[in-house]
Amino acid sequence: MVFPMTRRDGSPSVNATLPATLLATLAGVSATLLGPLVGTAPRGMPVWLIVTTLIAAAALALSGRLATLRPGRFAIAAGSGFVALALASVAWSPSGRALATTLEIGYVALGALLAGSWIATLSEEEAGRLARLFVGGLVLGIVAFTIEDALGHPLHQLVNGKAAYVVDDSNVPKRTAVLFALLVWPAALALHRAGLRTAALALPALYAASCLLQSSRSAMAGVAVGLVVYGLARASARWVSRVLAVLLVVAFTGALPIALFLERVLGLADASWLFTSARHRVELWSLAAGRALEAPMLGQGIDSSRALKIAGEFRRFSVEDATLLPLHPHNAYLQVWLETGAVGAMLALALALLALGGTRRLPADEQPYALALFAAALVMVSTAYGIWQAWWMAGILAAGLMLRLAARAPRRGGA
Repeated sequence: MVFPMTRRDGSPSVNATLPATLLATLAGVSATLLGPLVGTAPRGMPVWLIVTTLIAAAALALSGRLATLRPGRFAIAAGSGFVALALASVAWSPSGRALATTLEIGYVALGALLAGSWIATLSEEEAGRLARLFVGGLVLGIVAFTIEDALGHPLHQLVNGKAAYVVDDSNVPKRTAVLFALLVWPAALALHRAGLRTAALALPALYAASCLLQSSRSAMAGVAVGLVVYGLARASARWVSRVLAVLLVVAFTGALPIALFLERVLGLADASWLFTSARHRVELWSLAAGRALEAPMLGQGIDSSRALKIAGEFRRFSVEDATLLPLHPHNAYLQVWLETGAVGAMLALALALLALGGTRRLPADEQPYALALFAAALVMVSTAYGIWQAWWMAGILAAGLMLRLAARAPRRGGA
């Protein structure tokens, strides 16, 4: 027990210490503020992750477990290998942010290790307390965000700056929407373990309904796919897990040929029946795939997506830009291939498969929540945002950490 604040009967523990009490308080604040932070300032997620990582490191050190961590060797090998590749590729990346991006990937990986290990050491009582605080904060954040959306997001404009909000084409609330589309699933699992089965399904369903009033197509797709996968996994989590594994393999190994096929064979970039942003994405995917083939083994270098120059490629959209892509190809699998090549793609695939495999360790009735979260992330990284954007990496990790936290909470009620 990392935070020995109380006994099971609720009386004060003789082992309670001021550092433990302080860390327990800070952990509670961190869990509570996650929802409101996502709801108002999603770009602040890296700060939340760093603070949470520091809390985790301090708690592990206080309990004497920091020096005895035994993380999974396959995950450590794949994660360390990818970070090492990214760091090496700084040497040939054309991006001036290559080193900074590698450092961001590094501290997110460190957060996954330390915060994940810390959560695994929590007692059921402490995990339950933090899970309740997380759910309460998340519901507050979603309700406030929904009201904000109806009023034109005045709080977002106040917190993030009205000028930036307007110029950014409302991307601030879109970031909030996609993060909530992930976080509703660990919150639903927490409600499930608390015996609130109806509320557990109602939360993502109600958020899905609220997404219909929002402008983020990625959030709509993510939460919709999550609900479908949840329903299918209720029937057979094992088969859903297998299908997701196959889709992962196809996404990583087939990213380049699929992207080229959509544009060069099917001609979807010219399809008048597709909305403009979808056609633009098809073009971006084809451009990224073409450049990835120029450096198929080790890629063009980490963060190179933002810095590659146009070299005679035909473009239907953003023809006035000097760079090939608008910061990133809007597809994580292609971005990994473009920047780190086949080696990076295989390491990333290994990490993703390990994460998916971890869902099988949950009880059968809880796996649908984890699989829904995984599927929602799988869809949204396919269409939106650069995978190395710090707020996005931190948000995805936060959802995974909250899922692990929810799975540690006391289980009440029937299965």
